[in-house]
Amino acid sequence: MRIFCLIGMLLALCGCANERSMTFIYYPNAPHSETFSPPYQFAAQAQAECSKYGLVAVHDWDSWTDFQRVRSFWRCVQR
Repeated sequence: MRIFCLIGMLLALCGCANERSMTFIYYPNAPHSETFSPPYQFAAQAQAECSKYGLVAVHDWDSWTDFQRVRSFWRCVQR
């Protein structure tokens, strides 16, 4: 039983130590929609999400994918 408890605690600590990241996907040529936020608001949304954990949002990189889609990656790092 102790082994299972130790393994469970180790897995929980490893999960908390993992890097947090988020990805925003958008289509640059798509018409404006109220459902999805525009790319200029990604920084504010990423910062709001990272601040829940006491972290700061840092823009990692953008990539163009198929179907003229852009993925914007953000990481949460220590202050």
